[in-house]
Amino acid sequence: MLESALGKAAFFETARIQLFPDSTPANLFSEGNLVLPLSGQGEMHGMLAVAGGTEPRAFGPEDIHLLSALGSVIAAALDHALRHGEIQRNLDILTFILNLAPVGLVALDTERRVLVANDLARRWLGAGKNEDLTNRLTPEVLGVQWWSQSKFHLRTEGRLVYVESCTVCDTAGNGIGPTAIVLTDMSAEQMRLFDGLQRELYRCRWLETELSFVLLESTQAGRGLLQRLPDLRAVLKPGEIAGPYDAFRIGLVLPETNRAQVMARLRSWVEMVPPEGLRAAVVSTSDTTSAEHLLSQALAGMKPVEDLLRRVLLLHDDYPAVNDMLEMVLGRHYDVVKSSNLGDSMKLLRSRPFDGLVTEVDLRSGESGVNLALLAKQLQPSIRPFFTTVTHAGKSLTSAPELSDHVVIRKPFDVRQLEQAMREALN
Repeated sequence: MLESALGKAAFFETARIQLFPDSTPANLFSEGNLVLPLSGQGEMHGMLAVAGGTEPRAFGPEDIHLLSALGSVIAAALDHALRHGEIQRNLDILTFILNLAPVGLVALDTERRVLVANDLARRWLGAGKNEDLTNRLTPEVLGVQWWSQSKFHLRTEGRLVYVESCTVCDTAGNGIGPTAIVLTDMSAEQMRLFDGLQRELYRCRWLETELSFVLLESTQAGRGLLQRLPDLRAVLKPGEIAGPYDAFRIGLVLPETNRAQVMARLRSWVEMVPPEGLRAAVVSTSDTTSAEHLLSQALAGMKPVEDLLRRVLLLHDDYPAVNDMLEMVLGRHYDVVKSSNLGDSMKLLRSRPFDGLVTEVDLRSGESGVNLALLAKQLQPSIRPFFTTVTHAGKSLTSAPELSDHVVIRKPFDVRQLEQAMREALN
C-alpha cells in the first residue's frame, strides 16, 4: 500500500514507518525530511518520516495532502493491528485458562457458531485441535437439540457426560445472546447411580414391570440433601437405590413402583429433607430402555416440590357449569382438569396420572359414572373415585370390589363438607 501511494510521487526516494515507544530521536527532524504524526484512536502510534532526496526541496500542498491521507490510512491500519493483536492475546490467555478447567467449555454466538472451546470439550466431542466444532453440535450428531433441551447426557469415550447449555435471554425468555455449553464428567458416585438405574431398567423391562426414577434437588449444596442421604436409604425397600447425582441433587431408583406409589412415598420423604428451595422430578418408564433418556427427562422436568406433590383431579360431568363450580371450590387446593365428554375423559386417563376422579353417577349421555370409574381403575388402579349424585342416598353406590374406596358427595354441594371429604380421602 505504501509503495503504491509513493509511486504517485516519484521524487520521494525513501519512506520509512517506525514506531518509537520511548523517545523520538532528535535527528528525525533534520532538514530535507517531512515528518507526520501517525495519530490513532486514543493514542499516538509514531511518526511517518519521508525523505525528499539528497538535495533539500520544498514539499508542496499536493505532497502534504497525499502524505496526510497516507498517514491516516497507516494509523487506521495500526489501530486495527493493535486491536487484533490485543484480542488475540486475550483469546490466547482465555484459551489457556479454559484448558485448565476440569470441565468442557464451549462458547457460541447468536448464529450458533463456535467462538471458543477448550481442549476437553474438543476431545469429548471428537474434534481435532483446530477443527470447527460447529458441525459437531448439530442435532444429527448429538442426538438432541441443546437449544430446546438445555440439560441432557452425552455418551462419549465409553463414559456418560452431563451437558448443560445457557443462553442469554430477554425478559420474555427468548434467546437473544451468545450461548455457553458446559460438559461435565460424571463422578464415581454418579456412575454407580447411573449403572444401578440402567441395570434395574433392563430388569424391569424384562419382567414387564414399571420403574420410577426420582431426582431431588436442593439449593443447599453439600449440607442439604447429601446429609440426609443415609436417612433416605434407611427407609428404602430391598432393591431400591439412592445415591448422589452431584452436590445439589440425589437420585432414587425405585423398581416395580408406579408413579402413584412414588408420589405417596415422596410426601413422607419431603419431611426428612431440607424444605428450602427443594425441587423434584418423578419419571416412570414407558417406552424407553435408556438410562440417559430417563435422566434427561428428570432434569428437564424439575419443579418446586410443592407443585409436584399437588393433587390432580379429573372432573367429569355432562353439565359444564357443574365442572366450573367444582373447579372454583377445589381449584384452590388441587390441580383440576375438566371434561364433559366420555371420549375425552378416557384420553386424559390414558395420557396422564390423576389422584381422583369426580363424576356424576347418572350422566345425561346414558352412561354411568360408576362404569367410568371402573374403566379409570383399570387404567390407573390408584385413582380415587368420587361420585356426585342427587337421587342416590347412602354412603355406598356399588359393591364392585375395585371401587371399594369410592366416596359419595350429595348435591347440592356444601362447600365445607365437599372440601373436607376430598381432604380426608386424598391426604
